[in-house]
Amino acid sequence: MNLDEFVKEVLSQIISGIRSAQKAKGGAFVVPAGDGGHDYAKHPRVSSSARIKSTIVDFDIALTVEDSSKGSGGGGLKVFGIGANVQGELASKDTTVSRIQFAVPILLPTSERDWDVEFKDKGE
Repeated sequence: MNLDEFVKEVLSQIISGIRSAQKAKGGAFVVPAGDGGHDYAKHPRVSSSARIKSTIVDFDIALTVEDSSKGSGGGGLKVFGIGANVQGELASKDTTVSRIQFAVPILLPTSERDWDVEFKDKGE
């Protein structure tokens, strides 16, 4: 998988997971909207104002680059994920592993559930 595809997939799945958790009935209110600036427990990776909640997604990725020469000719520079294999071929490889770290800030999607109405309906 290419790095850009990996980052896109991770961020998309984080947001998708948050939205799925927001729709679950009977559970907590995940990133509630209209909370009046509630004072959430402090966490170094989360920021909250009256209307916006955000976090930072940290990536720490090891990239494996192989320069491969097969018995059948030609080599090339390819990026492989874990589990790449060569079956029944004579090959020599030089492998380089590079580590990259970066962070991506994201605004969290707020819930569409009316938590205050649901609390009132339950008599809480």
